[in-house]
Amino acid sequence: MQGRTWKGANPEALDVIRELLVRRGAVEDKDLSNPHEAWRVRIDRVVFTGYRSGTIYCTGGNIPELPFLYASIAEVLTRGGANPSGPSGL
Repeated sequence: MQGRTWKGANPEALDVIRELLVRRGAVEDKDLSNPHEAWRVRIDRVVFTGYRSGTIYCTGGNIPELPFLYASIAEVLTRGGANPSGPSGL
């Protein structure tokens, strides 16, 4: 599945999404070298990054739960009033 970008997450939504991903088995990267990153988590080879600007990026990959995770992130952002971007990330 292709990578995806979401924009417009407030700080609370970023926290909710990070917690959701961790509950689904993601492992947090503790060493963030980019000061713009709020968090980074990995599930197998798929990397999700939350930025302080409110952008969330996923590299995409071949894990079975990825469509569910994409839908869950979009739902959190929609509830928070954000406007999730399309599958192309634009």
